[in-house]
Amino acid sequence: MPKTIRELADEFGVSKQAVRKKLDANFRVKYVQTVPRSGVQTLVVSDSGYLLLKKHFDGGNSQKLGEKKFTSNTGNMSINTIELLNQQLAIKDTQIKEKDEQLKSMQKLLDQSQQLQLMAERKIEKFKAITSKQSKHDNPNLNNANDLKQKNAWWHFW
Repeated sequence: MPKTIRELADEFGVSKQAVRKKLDANFRVKYVQTVPRSGVQTLVVSDSGYLLLKKHFDGGNSQKLGEKKFTSNTGNMSINTIELLNQQLAIKDTQIKEKDEQLKSMQKLLDQSQQLQLMAERKIEKFKAITSKQSKHDNPNLNNANDLKQKNAWWHFW
């Protein structure tokens, strides 16, 4: 039984445009007819034309074992589209891995910076402690004079 372009497209899992591309002038002369369906003139492909188209689309879109056919609201996605999307995903995966490595590197640098800052602060505290001890030892009279002033100021207060 002759089939319409839409019926063929649905059966082969391709768009109507893909079927129409195969309907060149020579093919149309041999295998396509215009018939009235529901009061509208409709193109139909004969059974022999159907077999030729089926051979073309089944050969070009044959699926490997375990491969799934994805459909969307706009129709079936071709295997080439799926392969392209898989390649894009692989590229994105490598980009994400690179960013992860950059983040690890930045975290390591931040940790090192914080450790250096802490070491510097500890050295400054040690230096301050050493210099304050040395100033007391270097000028004991000055320290005693300051102590006496504080004591005298306290006694004068009473």
